[in-house]
Amino acid sequence: MSLQNRGRGAPAILGAGMCTPLGLTARATQVEMAAGTVRFFESSVLDRTGEPVRASMLTLLEQHLTRTQRMQQLAVTALQESLKNAVLMGIERLPLLLALPEPGSGSSFDSKVLLDDLKSAAAPVRLELSESTLFHEGRAGFFHALNEACQLLKSHRASWVLVGGVDSMCDQHSLRHHAQLGRTLGPSTRDGILPGEGAGFFLLSLVPLSARSRLPEAAWVVGSALSREPHCFLQPKANLATGLADAFRQLRHHPIAGTRRVNHVLSCQTGESFWAQEFNYAYLRNSSLMPEPLTTSLVAENLGDVGAAAGAIQFGRALHHLRKLRTGQAEVPRVLIYGCGDAGQIGSCIIEGAS
Repeated sequence: MSLQNRGRGAPAILGAGMCTPLGLTARATQVEMAAGTVRFFESSVLDRTGEPVRASMLTLLEQHLTRTQRMQQLAVTALQESLKNAVLMGIERLPLLLALPEPGSGSSFDSKVLLDDLKSAAAPVRLELSESTLFHEGRAGFFHALNEACQLLKSHRASWVLVGGVDSMCDQHSLRHHAQLGRTLGPSTRDGILPGEGAGFFLLSLVPLSARSRLPEAAWVVGSALSREPHCFLQPKANLATGLADAFRQLRHHPIAGTRRVNHVLSCQTGESFWAQEFNYAYLRNSSLMPEPLTTSLVAENLGDVGAAAGAIQFGRALHHLRKLRTGQAEVPRVLIYGCGDAGQIGSCIIEGAS
């Protein structure tokens, strides 16, 4: 378990980059998601009933590309956008904390090739990363990366950090993997997933709260919490939402994040009934933290199951929500984001807009 608080300063989000089937930049993706745009296509892969598997794919990428190659293209595009401010400010080195696919989520991928590409694309900024800064925890991975990034800033081991997530389940082998498991949504599977893909990276630095007025477009990470579900998606026992309820409880008791309700909830989950029931149980145990009335947005509604990229995409989406919520609000708006991996890892955070 882990709980993040901000002390005298707060980790501020000072750069963003995203790449999804909805847009090649953070702004394009944010606007399209806010508009309710969807881009699902029939693939050449057939499910167990002979129906084409539908997926949210970036059509600029050739269908024959491997999972590694798709992730490379998505990640490099998002990374370079996120580093624009870093280059302008002359930042020479950046620790990178990165969420990657969890084992068993599709075909294998070559993380070394991916990371070498990211290092090369980041020049002149030098990315610093190691196995300890890679989080193979699916939809929860970004929150574990974010938590570690905030710890680096708070302990003054780094002045700037880069946190991100990337995944693709749209390569041919991954599509077949999910189709063979009978997990893809279709006429014979009403409670399934639509595979997706995407990437997002964010530049963070510890900024005094007194600087809010000088950073009108920035947002702050005011709290994060990690947990684990003992009765996860991959085992047959009933899920009583022990882990997610605990993550929400940590935020509810947080000295900053728990002081009032959030304005909106962003979920990284797939839309399957397992996850909907889990959230309902956790929500009821932590209703004082939640929006009133309850409002939620699911990443899968726009992009399908984007795996390890889900946290980063919803994090970027939250920045757009905060800009919209700020208009006419008496209080600084807040958004809660959470993600749960199939193997039981759970992460959540609350980010707050500028005054």
